Amino acid sequence: HSLAHAPNLKTTPLLQTSMEDFTKAHEISAYSLISVARATQSFLATDNNNSSITALSYLGAVRAIPGYNSMGPAKASLEAVVRGLALEMAPSTRVNAVSAGPIATLSAKGGIANFGSMLEDVNQRAPLGNVTQEQVASTVEFLASEGTGITGQTIYVDGGYSIVGGPALTQP
Repeated sequence: HSLAHAPNLKTTPLLQTSMEDFTKAHEISAYSLISVARATQSFLATDNNNSSITALSYLGAVRAIPGYNSMGPAKASLEAVVRGLALEMAPSTRVNAVSAGPIATLSAKGGIANFGSMLEDVNQRAPLGNVTQEQVASTVEFLASEGTGITGQTIYVDGGYSIVGGPALTQP
């Protein structure tokens, strides 16, 4: 599940976000996971308790990120939906989220103000630097594999960015 959208994200601070835009961001970015789970539940439940749903999130769900505006609360809502669905769909289906570092997709570059600054900050501060699409995909593949025993979790695949506070690290 990688659906996300917040109307006027690039131009409207959270404090100025209309109820309509706020609701639309939650509907598209979080409620859509409920819709997908409901629509696929009968198919997933037949897979001998080995089905998996993985949503994509971002650090803005748990931290205030400049320019992320109304998408932060929408991603927080998504992660709460992941936990609720994990409880309701067990034991037949595991539900998790992957919180990836900023990846230069068309929607991210075009929709998030100062996206280039986000990338630069992650590259400077994350112990492993920013992640690749392949690393995120490998984590999603792992969560979908048999026998992980993981459900209701948000896994951070961000080069360690989410663990760092303070100024950027200087390399020796």
